[in-house]
Formats: sequence, structure tokens, C-alpha cells
Amino acid sequence: MEKLLQVEEIQVYYGKIVALNGLSLYIEPHEIVAIIGANGAGKTTLINTISGVLRPQKGFIKFDDKIISNLPVWKIARYGVIQIPEGRKVFPRLTVVENMELGAFPERDRTQVRKRIEDMYDLFPVLKERKKQLAGTLSGGEQQMLAIARGLMARPKLLMFDEPSMGLAPVLVEKVFQTIQEINKSQGTPILLVEQNAKKSLQIASRAYVLETGNIVMTDTTDKLLDNDLVKKAYLGEQ
Repeated sequence: MEKLLQVEEIQVYYGKIVALNGLSLYIEPHEIVAIIGANGAGKTTLINTISGVLRPQKGFIKFDDKIISNLPVWKIARYGVIQIPEGRKVFPRLTVVENMELGAFPERDRTQVRKRIEDMYDLFPVLKERKKQLAGTLSGGEQQMLAIARGLMARPKLLMFDEPSMGLAPVLVEKVFQTIQEINKSQGTPILLVEQNAKKSLQIASRAYVLETGNIVMTDTTDKLLDNDLVKKAYLGEQ
């Protein structure tokens, strides 16, 4: 079994409070793995630790056979670990195309950058219509498309989504999940999906981890988790 990402017994603290407590998980190439859990369970902390925003006090994180848990954010991003942050966080005073160009910051070949932008226009036609528009004036759904496009501009080897459906209308939620599946299938990009909408994330992932107060309390294939009575009651709103 090839492990692209390996998180091994990491502990992360906020001051003296334990946020992640000996947490371990892995991701294989080409798969979608979901992380589900209540607010405050540590889902965003986990993503930020993998990205290098936070450092584990114990344990290690290995990506593509390299230890990355001691590296700065920019170097982890250059290895291909890319995060689509919660709340989209586009650069509001830059145009759509300028936001996408920032996503390709390591690429010095302008021809390649232009090609990637055209690829993003194929994936998200609305961004082509809005290319000269300031990102801050886009709708919530359009900003989410832009945030995903900016991440894809970096040619990720692992794409991590943090609450991609937050604040979006139901029809746009469907579009976001379809896009995540399309990225995974057409480009083979492995995806770590942190999402409050547990049912949707379990429907598109192959495996999932259930996170409670900084601990992995359950992990299995998504088929089995969707059929698990505890998961149904706690996370899917089913009795």
C-alpha cells in the first residue's frame, strides 16, 4: 500500500490546550479521503498542521517520502500540498485573473501560466466572464470557484479542502462537490476533504476518518460509515 501522505501520532497544542492528540492518518494516491466531525473537533487544525501553518509538538508528517512537518508553509506548497481555505479567502482587491496568477507563483514560464488559466476557464466558464472583475465583487459561489482555480494553478499533488460548501446555496453546494469529484477523476489528484456536510463528503469519498476533540475515533470505507448507526445519528441526522 503506497502512502502519499502519512500523518503519524501528531500532537498539536493551543497554549496548554491539546487540539490534536496523537492523531494518525494516511492518504493513498488518487483517492478522496473525508474528515468528518463536529465544530471544534480539530478538523481545521489538522489541515493547517499539514499545510505548515501550525507545527506538531510530537509526531511527524511525511509527504511523498519526505518529512514536511518541520518545513515552512511556502516549501510545503512547493512540494505540491495545496490548501483551499475555509471561507474562500480570495484577494478581494485583485482581479480574478490576478488571483489565479498568484496560485501559479512558482511557475516562471508565462506560457505555462497562460495555459493553466485557460484550463481554469474551461473548468469554470464563469471565471472567464469575470476575469477583469475584482474578486471581492464576486458572489460567494464564484469566489469558491476562484479559490479552487487558484489552488489548481499550483498543479497540486495533494489538494486539501476546508469546508468548501460553507455559506453556499444548495445548488452551488452540488456544483462544488461535482467539481471536487471531477478534479479527482480527470486529473487523478488525491483530495483530503474537511466538510461539515458529512453526508455529501461521505458520498464522494472512498474512506473517511471521524474526528472528536482531537482524536480519530473511527475510520472505515465510506460505504460502511454511511451504514453505521452511530455515524447516522451523530453526523447524518438520521435516527
